[in-house]
Amino acid sequence: MAKVLVTGVSGYIGCHVSQHLLSLGFKVTGTVRSAAKAEQVRASLAALLQPAQRENLSFAIVDDIAVEGAFDSAVRDGGFEFVVHTASPFTYAIQDPQRDLIDPAVNGTTGVLKSVLKYGGSVKRIVVTSSMAAIRNTPTANPDGLSELDWNNAAIKAFNEMGAETPAGIAYSASKTLAEKAAWAFLEQNKCAFDLVTINPPFVFGPPIHPCSAPENLNTSVKLIWDMYVGAIKEVNPALAAGCVDVRDVARAHALALSNPEAGGQRFITSSGPYTQTLVRQVLQKRFPGRSYATGELAAVPVAELNAKSKRVLGMGEYIGLEESIVDTVNACIDRFGDVKSVL
Repeated sequence: MAKVLVTGVSGYIGCHVSQHLLSLGFKVTGTVRSAAKAEQVRASLAALLQPAQRENLSFAIVDDIAVEGAFDSAVRDGGFEFVVHTASPFTYAIQDPQRDLIDPAVNGTTGVLKSVLKYGGSVKRIVVTSSMAAIRNTPTANPDGLSELDWNNAAIKAFNEMGAETPAGIAYSASKTLAEKAAWAFLEQNKCAFDLVTINPPFVFGPPIHPCSAPENLNTSVKLIWDMYVGAIKEVNPALAAGCVDVRDVARAHALALSNPEAGGQRFITSSGPYTQTLVRQVLQKRFPGRSYATGELAAVPVAELNAKSKRVLGMGEYIGLEESIVDTVNACIDRFGDVKSVL
């Protein structure tokens, strides 16, 4: 099978993408920041893979994706047919939006493209993990009018105006929008032998399989579910309304995008349906009763499914629903961290 370079393999999405590709028979080289992190990923995936699949997993050290030429050696030495770029920070715990979010997202994305242009003569396609945040302006934007033709230019404008004072959520949206725009611009400005596909998921839930030693180290989206379960969220955010998707479906979308000829040069929204904290609470009350959960009600308009194109072109089929995704997320976290009583 083909060789694939997956950046950010130790991350939530990157680890799932790698596991899925390995299960399909691909040979995967994942980028990690250290040899120690590589061993953690190998250990995390060991129980999920067959022996032959484990042999198809290797690693390349990329200490800082924002550094010029960071991916050069990994690309030059790999002989890859495909590249999947998942590495990009998503955190609200930032001090400097430019340094902590914008630069890693933009420089990491363009850095991969530059390295492939210089050294990846065998690469046919690059699939970039973008985000619904690069499409949707605000949580209250009309979800019915959204499509892959839309861009979150409002986030870029807000970041340009507020600079270092930009709230983390807006800065993240700006980082994903700027990074994806830079990727498409790179393809237009350079004579590339490869094409580009972007996958644009909204909030991503589902069981974590990546290295994570404590709940406080969970990725941002999964931590929202766990915090609701344990009672760390005391009142729902009435303005938080978006789409959601299970991480296993995100991994499927990346795999399908690799070799589908029709996918080249296209963006794909992968949203299984709406996400609000009130919807999460309803699932938790139904499936994990006898606990106290956050109070409050919804005030914003959630995003609809918005997955028709991914089904039509990629062949995604049915998506995992919110209830199954939340239940699997909570159970996976309980298995990993142990159960706890609600603090409410």
